[in-house]
Amino acid sequence: MARHLQFLARAVCIGAIIVIVAIAFRQVYLRTTAEADVADADVKPAIMMLIRCETMHDRLQHEHTSAADPGDRPRARCRES
Repeated sequence: MARHLQFLARAVCIGAIIVIVAIAFRQVYLRTTAEADVADADVKPAIMMLIRCETMHDRLQHEHTSAADPGDRPRARCRES
């Protein structure tokens, strides 16, 4: 029983470390994208809106892979709308 508890404790510690690292990487990613948005402020608003639209569709497609049609590209949907 003690051996199982030791294994469980190690698994929980490793899981906690993975979560902490993932949160840190997400914060770095968000900070980098925020700085990139400021650097791209001179881009025309229509182009920036298209980029944001494509990014949002790409994120939604990855979140809901079962609901998205694999042949439908995000760029095509953004240009239609």
